[in-house]
Amino acid sequence: MTTSPVFGAVTVSEVAERLRRETDVVAVSHEAPDGDALGCLSAFLVMCEHLGIGCRAYIPGESSIPPEYRFLPRVESIVRGAVPRVEAGTTVYFFDCASLFRSNSHGFPAGVTRVNIDHHQDNPGFGDLNLLDPSAPSTSAILYEVFKSGGLPVDAAVATGLYVGLVTDTGRFQYSNTTPGAHRLAAALQEAGVDVSAVYRQVYESTPLPKLRLLERALSHLEVRMGGMLAVSWLSNDDFARAGAGEGDAEGIIDSLRRIQGARVAALAREMIREGRVLTKVSLRSTDGAVDVAVLASRRGGGGHARAAGFTSDEDVPAVLAWIESQVEAEL
Repeated sequence: MTTSPVFGAVTVSEVAERLRRETDVVAVSHEAPDGDALGCLSAFLVMCEHLGIGCRAYIPGESSIPPEYRFLPRVESIVRGAVPRVEAGTTVYFFDCASLFRSNSHGFPAGVTRVNIDHHQDNPGFGDLNLLDPSAPSTSAILYEVFKSGGLPVDAAVATGLYVGLVTDTGRFQYSNTTPGAHRLAAALQEAGVDVSAVYRQVYESTPLPKLRLLERALSHLEVRMGGMLAVSWLSNDDFARAGAGEGDAEGIIDSLRRIQGARVAALAREMIREGRVLTKVSLRSTDGAVDVAVLASRRGGGGHARAAGFTSDEDVPAVLAWIESQVEAEL
């Protein structure tokens, strides 16, 4: 495991040691949670139960959990909306959060200890303690190393959360972050009790009708620009209403755009309302790595990975898509 040289850097064994000493903690991940975010929270919640540690989990935002992940153990207990009340002296564990902004953690009081566990390349090391490994295929892979280092009990429930994080962040073991270590971890988790076929059915073959209708809306807005190198689409609040879908149903739609033959970058922009303001949330994908979309996203205050990133803007959808096109043109 390769960790980034940042202030407050810690090892997996040091995090495992700290976890064993905890009595009450909070676990946090990012808004618009994906499989890695929810898989980490699920595995961590179950592990805390095993260790007799009180644990509350929090994700900012009001949107529903994406339906394909609702089978994960304990996800129904995740708190949404306002930051939960936390006493000074509490340890807050952050999973898969490339920045403090995405976790809304400015709402936590002074005196908490932030443990930042992540694999995003642009994570600045915002924690008091930072366990960062950009070479890891998923944040859940780092969390597994913590559990393994501490000799903590990885049973089928814990392993299932970790596996969901791994299989989704590697694109079913097809993305460029699919290392030999990713396959070895998958084998270890299967040996721990993961039902791989059941996970596949839940995540990839149990799509609710509103999610499919939302995909239909996104495909109806599809535009191929720059001679086919840039594929873009958008979703308005009306699209969500017509599809009977929630914000969580947009998870994964960007991957349908990135599959278009000849596309090197894909972008999905969607309207969302926050505190009475209409914002544009953008997901970016780079198919061949020629454009580092994390760099593009960082120019608008976002971030992510070289091939998967995002940002939020207060500009409208047409303006945001025009800006993305100009940036991609400059890169290619």
